[in-house]
Amino acid sequence: MRTFALFVLGAALAVASGAFVPSTSQVKYAEKDWLHKQEDLLLLFRHLYEKDWNPQLVAYAKNFHFKESAELFQHEPTVQWAKKLWSYYEHGLLPKGEVFSVYDEVHREQAIALFRVLYHAKDWETFYKVAAWARYYVNEGMFVYALTVAVTHRADMAGFVLPAPYEISPYHFINTEVIQKAQQYKMQGYYGMKKVDGVYTVTIPSNYTGWYMHTNAEQKISYFTEDIGLNSYYYYLHTDYPFWLGGELFGLSKDRRGELYLYEHQQILARYYLERLSNDLGHVPEFSWWTPIATGYYPDLQYYNGHSFPARDNYYHVDQESNYREIRQVVDYEKRLRDVIDQGFFVLPDGKKVNLSTPESIDVLGNLIQANPDSYEHRFYKYVAMYARIIMGAAIEPVEPYQVIPSALEHYESAMRDPVFYQIYKRIVAYYHQFKEHLPEYTYEELYYPGVKIDGVVVDKLQTYFDRFDVDITNAIDIEPEPYVPGKYEGFGEIEYKPDPVVIKARTMRLNHKPFTYKISLTADKPAKAAVRVFLGPKYDEYGGLYTLNENRENFYELDYFVQELTAGKNVLTRSSVNFNGYVKDRTSFYELYRSVMAGYTGAEKFQLDMSEAHCGFPNRLMLPKGKKGGMPFQLYVIVSPYKAPQVSQYTGFDPVLSCGVGSGARYMDSYAFGYPFDRPIDEKLFYAVPNAFFQDVSIYHKSEGEL
Repeated sequence: MRTFALFVLGAALAVASGAFVPSTSQVKYAEKDWLHKQEDLLLLFRHLYEKDWNPQLVAYAKNFHFKESAELFQHEPTVQWAKKLWSYYEHGLLPKGEVFSVYDEVHREQAIALFRVLYHAKDWETFYKVAAWARYYVNEGMFVYALTVAVTHRADMAGFVLPAPYEISPYHFINTEVIQKAQQYKMQGYYGMKKVDGVYTVTIPSNYTGWYMHTNAEQKISYFTEDIGLNSYYYYLHTDYPFWLGGELFGLSKDRRGELYLYEHQQILARYYLERLSNDLGHVPEFSWWTPIATGYYPDLQYYNGHSFPARDNYYHVDQESNYREIRQVVDYEKRLRDVIDQGFFVLPDGKKVNLSTPESIDVLGNLIQANPDSYEHRFYKYVAMYARIIMGAAIEPVEPYQVIPSALEHYESAMRDPVFYQIYKRIVAYYHQFKEHLPEYTYEELYYPGVKIDGVVVDKLQTYFDRFDVDITNAIDIEPEPYVPGKYEGFGEIEYKPDPVVIKARTMRLNHKPFTYKISLTADKPAKAAVRVFLGPKYDEYGGLYTLNENRENFYELDYFVQELTAGKNVLTRSSVNFNGYVKDRTSFYELYRSVMAGYTGAEKFQLDMSEAHCGFPNRLMLPKGKKGGMPFQLYVIVSPYKAPQVSQYTGFDPVLSCGVGSGARYMDSYAFGYPFDRPIDEKLFYAVPNAFFQDVSIYHKSEGEL
């Protein structure tokens, strides 16, 4: 059993909402038994494509009698999943070395079976033996996917840290020429590399696809769309709420998952639009299924098996005969969604009507659009986004069912690299706005906080720059495995890990910003509890025209949010960007993480557990758009609202020091609609009239690293 020593470092000032990283100043330190498990978990992801890499893991795989181990799983339905997985194994799993995509129905069903078996394993030993078996016998991509989702959703594994996705499989994140250079160093016996502490070490410069070839203007912001932190965030957003996972057991519906699905994508689009404006690109283009897609994409990525990620030419003809069936499906689904939004209800197969006309119905609509298991209807409304991504990715139809070569759009780790991703989700988010257009505008009473007046907002100078970040890509090379000796490793014990003889890193340039603070000065006539929201939005469009508030409301990005106890009289609320809610810092590399785990295990130092690198947060580096050298005008919007408690008190049922609380129904700080008050059409006369809201003009300056 895991035990922890708890240290309270101070009372939490704010309570989280937004990107929904728990906000707490508590820290816990891991005990030895927990660190033993953490070490073993990390090793499952090391040298993923070498099944014989570690002889002890090989022994676990070969000695685990999967077919005869049904009693090791917790629920009777899972025994059936175990039998189903074994049947897949006997009759043909996706072979190792082939490319896994969760968008492939056969791949997905096999991955779900493995996830179910891992999720319901009755204890740590069973879980680990199943994982070791799967690492050896199951396709590499499928193994990592199922294991990641299982660790994310098992309550007894809260707090465990997984390696960053870009370190597990650099092929989805790092350009081909960098991977090739890393493999050349290995093939040439590490020639030209320096030894540091007995380990061959080298750092390879890495760039974005735009430097190699210019296909269109969209590549001006490849530094943003190809950012490894941004793409990791989106991958984890999916593993928290997979479109195929739901039901009472997992509790995802308690998290307003449908509303969250739409709002997260709306916020991604808003943040993306701010970056486009910083590069003079303007609005996100729209597309038609019946005309050529103007935006091509050359991903410059290569799978482990040597196949390149499919590229899409500019003015790609999507309406090809091979796509006719899928296009008809998507067009039908899109029309059905538009129709039910406008009519305000839809009808189930049994004739029952489901209301879509109340503010709370946005959750129902989101589930319907995502077509997840928590949706009311699965026959008439299906995976609009999934089919669109498959069609637009321009992948070639495979000869054999298992020999697929998915596009970047068909992986959650790489989808945001492709500019068409944002065009697809602009179309999806349009349903969100269409629904909101049918709701009444917020009244003065719904916006007003009696007795509270914001007197002013002061913001530090906002400055962005590009800095350097080294990514451990050692998993992209094969190393010599230790030989497996039958009978040497009996029983279940600590994994023996022989450190790699080499560490290879790719040095990338990423957008970052100088830390800044803002201060809200306000007056309250009595002590009260308030919810504070801060948004960042554009002031001018791409042509230099001043935006009207109503046409601009969908472009505001939620920058910060917190709960605050107000005192009677003057209040000054000071917030530092380092502590904004919903953001996380860069992930610790495998090398450093493993070193810290072992130092904690031996007692040399304490291994700290907190949410500073939580998987469910947006990269802190990317909270501000690049801006321009001479300054680019934006505007902050601050609103202080009466606190409205959520249906379930925040942090109920989970430990916010260890967990993001997915499936708890207790992740959110209040009960306001996501995006309030920009989520509905705006009556500008009322919006500007309430004293508890404030607009503040700001400028964002982009500087070179040397200038800072």
